[in-house]
Amino acid sequence: MADSDWVRFSRQHINARCKTLVEYGLLVHLGNGVYDITRTGEQYLAGDLDARGLDPE
Repeated sequence: MADSDWVRFSRQHINARCKTLVEYGLLVHLGNGVYDITRTGEQYLAGDLDARGLDPE
């Protein structure tokens, strides 16, 4: 995506989105801009979880 002219994004935007996903338990922040997906995040990606039911931690 980074090499495509079709998609434009900034590191700040990605960082903000990742922080939101951390708040909802879908990612965990490991430090230095590195994130890992949680079991809940995997369930969401697999279509087994409706994220509308999640509350921020």
